[in-house]
Amino acid sequence: MGSHNKSYRLPEVDIIDIQSDAEKLSLSRDTQELLKAHPPSFSSLLLWDEQGLKRFESITYTEEYYPTKSEIELLERHSHEIAHRIAPGSLIVELGSGCLRKIKILLQALDNLKKSVDYYALDLSRSELERTLQSVCQGTFKHVTCHGLLGTYEDGLHWLQRPENAPRLRVVLSLGSSLGSFTRPDAAGFLAGFVHALDHGPSRSGSEPLFIIGLDGCKDGESVWHAYNDPQNRNEEFIRNVLDHANRILGKDIFHQVEWQRHGEWNDKLGRHEQYLIPRKDVWFEGHCLKAGEKIFVVSSHKYDGGERQKLWQGAGLCELQGWQTLEQNYGLYVLSKTPANSARGI
Repeated sequence: MGSHNKSYRLPEVDIIDIQSDAEKLSLSRDTQELLKAHPPSFSSLLLWDEQGLKRFESITYTEEYYPTKSEIELLERHSHEIAHRIAPGSLIVELGSGCLRKIKILLQALDNLKKSVDYYALDLSRSELERTLQSVCQGTFKHVTCHGLLGTYEDGLHWLQRPENAPRLRVVLSLGSSLGSFTRPDAAGFLAGFVHALDHGPSRSGSEPLFIIGLDGCKDGESVWHAYNDPQNRNEEFIRNVLDHANRILGKDIFHQVEWQRHGEWNDKLGRHEQYLIPRKDVWFEGHCLKAGEKIFVVSSHKYDGGERQKLWQGAGLCELQGWQTLEQNYGLYVLSKTPANSARGI
């Protein structure tokens, strides 16, 4: 019986907790402050608890959600070109790693090239990191070693700057067009923070820190709307989970699912899809009234045309080394460096 049970034991995975106490406290504070603001909103970080991560993963399998399919298509075509640019010995960090089915394509390409690298999946849920890292556990690759980082983007930024990591050649990945959830200026500022953080590491053999970024360029409002408003209501469940997470964070049973509805819309002027939660009746929160019918902002998904994309790179202090887009949806995958002199290399 003992040996039978051992055969079902999950492989151990390496997860490093890099969360700061300040970050743990800030979500509760931000939730309170944002709901009391004019206009009120929910913190987008409320989307990414264990249930939120699982529900978002289910969205990526819907027929309508083209970003994941597009990115997989591009990785399957170009992963070896990207892998050739990544130096052996690199430390690779994926921001908001999710289920890992996309990154496995690139990691396999690196393994095929016999490049010894360390991959770190950064996300907010330990249980989800434990689950998803099973797909790349020890023995999956011969040359690629996989780890988890439990923390926020800010935690990951500080971790990359630690003395033990600064000497490494570092690669930052942001896939799934997750940059789209920032305003355009904030997206540039967010990337610039990582560019600055990686600016202090040494350069070996002409190698510089790399950024690998997935960015959605689709401006067809109908296609975008359907991607975030699927008939299976998976996106509905994902956004509604914010209410349950907010209750846990605040330690109070304030928000009741039956009293709220979700609303999604394409904002053509701003080039983004927006998602809201709307109370069906007045909801009181610490002396502040969230009025019935009032749209409470949750998250947006900005789409980048060519000019907006170049402005983003310029604002972040990055130059594009190589890039590819899908023909149908204009979804793009890009390799960038902070060093202008590298922009002509290998193209």
